[in-house]
Amino acid sequence: MTNLRERRRIRTADTIRQVAVDLVYEHGLDHVTTEMISEKAGISPRTFFNYFPYKEAALIPPEQEFSPESVAKFASGTAPLLDDLGELLIPFVEPHGKDPAMLRKLIKLSESHPKLSALKTIAFHDFDQKLAKVLHQRLRNSKEKCDLLAALISTAMRVALVRWVEGQTGAIEDAIVSVLQELDTIFDD
Repeated sequence: MTNLRERRRIRTADTIRQVAVDLVYEHGLDHVTTEMISEKAGISPRTFFNYFPYKEAALIPPEQEFSPESVAKFASGTAPLLDDLGELLIPFVEPHGKDPAMLRKLIKLSESHPKLSALKTIAFHDFDQKLAKVLHQRLRNSKEKCDLLAALISTAMRVALVRWVEGQTGAIEDAIVSVLQELDTIFDD
């Protein structure tokens, strides 16, 4: 029962998110209300607020966590760091690879409105902190070094996502692996 309930919850949140992105992309953030989103999504405004505290929150991807299994595997990994990072990070980007048009819209929206840009920055900062903790488990380096490495990898992921959206060749996972390989050689020049 809980699985069914959770799947419905995820499906409803995804529907709200898709509708919100489409409406804001078409009409602009300032011209879209939670009532418009709710109506087009086929839900009540009250239901909207059960999922999102404000309309802009529906315009950012859902927060993800590293699974305990993937963290344990990464922390004990023996392959080169960037190879193991690819395996750790792919699950984070796979959902975005299913709908490149949606990702393209999200990127454009986040670049066009200061509040959305700030929310994107906060989301990536949260991801940086999670990644730094996982890196620390493997590397046992200082917090500062893991913070710097996490920020570098996170930036590389953003570059990979933008490149993939603009070029749309191959799978999104391939874009991440390619950028990680590029990082491996970037300081050799």
